[in-house]
Amino acid sequence: MVIPDPGLAQLAASPALLAQLWPGACEEVMFLLQMLRLSFPSLAEALTVGLITVLTPPAETLSAQIFLAYKTVVLSTVARSQAGDRVTTPHLRPADIWRLEITDLSADGRSGLRLAG
Repeated sequence: MVIPDPGLAQLAASPALLAQLWPGACEEVMFLLQMLRLSFPSLAEALTVGLITVLTPPAETLSAQIFLAYKTVVLSTVARSQAGDRVTTPHLRPADIWRLEITDLSADGRSGLRLAG
């Protein structure tokens, strides 16, 4: 899991900041991030537990973007393969996803990228 935006990375790494920004969803955010950190070797492992759901993109979307949800938390990511290549239609190919590039994290409908930036 990689978070290219420094502000968002700092937010995701700090339980204190998470609790400050999302007091009601802080534990949900930390749980989702921890589940994804522990999933090995692919996203499919994290999905087998059944707690994380993949939000289906609009029809005919050919993108490497995938949205993962746990309760009120939604993680926006770009899916990458073991070789680092983008995985198109990742919602159909979770076993091919070895790395997630987090582009945003939202809880209770509020974007972490906007709050951190």
